[in-house]
Amino acid sequence: MTTRLMAEAGVRKVRLYDARHACLSWMSNNGVPDTVVSAWAGHSDLSFTKRVYVHPDPQSLKAVSDKLGELLSG
Repeated sequence: MTTRLMAEAGVRKVRLYDARHACLSWMSNNGVPDTVVSAWAGHSDLSFTKRVYVHPDPQSLKAVSDKLGELLSG
């Protein structure tokens, strides 16, 4: 039913699971302390939250790549 409603509304199909990953990653990539992100998700194991739910954003990966390039070319 949810997929049908998304199609009728003309929006991209997104599962709640995907939204959870996106939200936790966004929080982590925007300075929310890891312990708070984990607690907000209802997890007692911080490493689980980071391993399963938190993904780096492309801008962060690019910034690291640029810094590494500076280090190696300098």
